[in-house]
Amino acid sequence: MPKILIISSEIHKQLASEQLDFCLTIVKNAGYDYQVELLQAGAYEIPFVIHTYHLNKPFHGYIALGLILKTNSDHYDNIMSHIRHCFTQFALNDIIVGNGIISGSSIEELSGKVHSSNPCLSAYQSAFNAVDCLIKLKNKVVY
Repeated sequence: MPKILIISSEIHKQLASEQLDFCLTIVKNAGYDYQVELLQAGAYEIPFVIHTYHLNKPFHGYIALGLILKTNSDHYDNIMSHIRHCFTQFALNDIIVGNGIISGSSIEELSGKVHSSNPCLSAYQSAFNAVDCLIKLKNKVVY
């Protein structure tokens, strides 16, 4: 069975824990083996964790979970630009990553997204779906 690494940034600890719990329910129900890496840093550092694991202890796929407040536009733009660039590089290097990082203008907005049944807002469902789909595609094409 393929194994997934779930990286959860704990900057907003309580809400991040809820986001991780929702994601774990989906991963467990799908029958995947998984490991969780709790990151005591922000979403900016998630690509480093993925890269380090992939080089030293690779997984079949990675799910990035994070919560970013858009309170400082320059800081937010730099973080998102970095993440987009890294995730694009991962895809081009055959590393499967699901993006479960969400942003909002307030903790209340982030909470609403985390608790939303809309997978485009909550992101963890979409991140899992992407990883699941790409692992299956890779197994079909490569193996």
